[in-house]
Amino acid sequence: MLKWLLIGLVVFLIYRLAQKRPRYDRLFSPDHLMEISRGLGRAKEAALAGAGKGPPADPFAEGNAFITSADIAVAYTVAKADEKDGHEHHISLSYRGGAFARAAGGFLAAAILRLLGVEDKPSMLAVSNSGVYHLIFKIPAAEESRFAAKPVPALDEEAARALLGTAMDERGPLLARLGKLDVKLPKGGA
Repeated sequence: MLKWLLIGLVVFLIYRLAQKRPRYDRLFSPDHLMEISRGLGRAKEAALAGAGKGPPADPFAEGNAFITSADIAVAYTVAKADEKDGHEHHISLSYRGGAFARAAGGFLAAAILRLLGVEDKPSMLAVSNSGVYHLIFKIPAAEESRFAAKPVPALDEEAARALLGTAMDERGPLLARLGKLDVKLPKGGA
């Protein structure tokens, strides 16, 4: 009797652990990339409208952030460097506000760079000590108006499948130079 109780307990614990881990089948699907392209278009517009004003108090209400059906939180902000240097774009990626796999972070970053049309711009992908991925790239001042006017493409099934393959191929170089951020949060709130 005790043996069956212990077996049942082990099976239950394995089941609970499996439920808490991210499910990557949805994340790597064409439907998810189509969802990201829609959300990224809205987040880009909101981030550009608030460029240089600092991060919004509630990025979800302002439109700078969204959560996908695969529980990936995407937040987009734009910081103004100076008049001649242009703007620094920062996209944060997290799984329910926490960590997820390196391969998934690199895949999403590569897909986002392609969706925004900045895959050829110098970019940096870093992971914080809490497991949140940060994609950072700069748009030169001379190219800002063109970048702002260019919409994020709406993907159909065929385009999403093509992007899936491209992002899988392009995540390697991003992950090869993955940086590390050490973010220290104040104790007891701000």
